[in-house]
Amino acid sequence: MPSPTPSPVDGFRAFVARAVGDDAPGTSRFRRALAGESPARFSDRIVLERAAHLVATTRRTLQDIATESGFRGYDVFARAFRREYGDLPSAWRAAPTSWAIDAPGDVHFRPPDGVRLPARRRMDGVDLLGELVTHHVRAVGDLVDAAAVLPDADLDERDGTDGTGAGAGGLSLRASLTQLVDRMEAITAAAHDVPHETARTGTPESLGSLRSRLDRVGPELADTVALLAATGRFDEAFVDAFAPGPVTRTVGEMVAHVLVDADHLRTTALCRLRASDAAGGLG
Repeated sequence: MPSPTPSPVDGFRAFVARAVGDDAPGTSRFRRALAGESPARFSDRIVLERAAHLVATTRRTLQDIATESGFRGYDVFARAFRREYGDLPSAWRAAPTSWAIDAPGDVHFRPPDGVRLPARRRMDGVDLLGELVTHHVRAVGDLVDAAAVLPDADLDERDGTDGTGAGAGGLSLRASLTQLVDRMEAITAAAHDVPHETARTGTPESLGSLRSRLDRVGPELADTVALLAATGRFDEAFVDAFAPGPVTRTVGEMVAHVLVDADHLRTTALCRLRASDAAGGLG
């Protein structure tokens, strides 16, 4: 006989129990945010916040909400609700206020079935840019590592498409990854007035060599972007005097080119990895 399908609140409670009780990676921030609140109190409060959200935003019966939320009966639910929100669920539903209950760590339910953690520190636009750079370097590294197991024939195959129908100029997987790393090097070279040469002849670069370059240039890129931000140099511009028409690009545009315009290269690489069954858990 098949086991019953767990209700959403069962899964929600299980998630909360794991988050407050495990030492698994990714849960330490969760536990730190709960300072001043016991795991039992947190679990009960978060589930009640979720129930209040359902009261305010759905037409489901209060009995159903109480049952799904794990209360032993509607009366128990109503007493807990009134204690936290100052009114019975039926009256509160007519003029609902915020479902967030005051808590020392400011951790609250986030619809539909999540939890919102407070900021650990103030983060401005420069900090966000640093996070984007770190994410980009990590994503490219994951692609390079996944591609390292493939034979040269798969690395250098060119079919003129990125797998999305948009086309990518026939770039191979190796070429896509190489361009991604080249663009990182170009930013650091330009910022430090160092010549950058992307043309390579002879044997295509190995994935091991590419990984070594990325291990070097990834941290350099992060440091360079931080330096440019600290010194207010994002509007500094470079002019290519030997282009058919002089081309002017700001440092900010170059950084955006690395992070945003490179998305199609990452997509191309990911599609080729999927076609070779080497993508693994890459998104």
